[in-house]
Amino acid sequence: MKLLTLIRHAKSDWDNDLSDFDRPLNTKGLNDAPATGKYINSNLPKPDLIISSYAVRADETAKLIAKEINYDTSKIKYYDELYHCSITEYFEILIRQHFKTNHIIIVSHNPGTTGFVTLLTDKNIDTIPTCGVAHIELDILKWEDVEPGMGKLIKLITPEEFNNI
Repeated sequence: MKLLTLIRHAKSDWDNDLSDFDRPLNTKGLNDAPATGKYINSNLPKPDLIISSYAVRADETAKLIAKEINYDTSKIKYYDELYHCSITEYFEILIRQHFKTNHIIIVSHNPGTTGFVTLLTDKNIDTIPTCGVAHIELDILKWEDVEPGMGKLIKLITPEEFNNI
């Protein structure tokens, strides 16, 4: 059994002249990312691996979550492909992971995050909001065995929901 937690990066700051890739988190994002980490720490198994996009907003989100779950931020694995990632690239990233890694968190962007959750679980999800968490169970022994439709969506939750728990 494998667990996959997909997280859309926290809310970013549009009030600047930076490129899309370089946009940092705004105040809401800086609050939601640690809250997401606290939710994960209290409600989900600790991940064996955190994977993130290199984009500033995803990197900041991953690091803030990692700090809340006592995950060494220097062990976050980065993939260029996660910025504007296609669904095929999500599969390619997953199948490269070590079979002993049981729980992976991926912090990335929309529309890829929502598209991948939809394809993996056969659930029709309109959109995963910023800092939304999709926790999926996969009945596989190795990541290379992951296929469309095989995931069981255990939980889809937003910061607004877990801030009220």
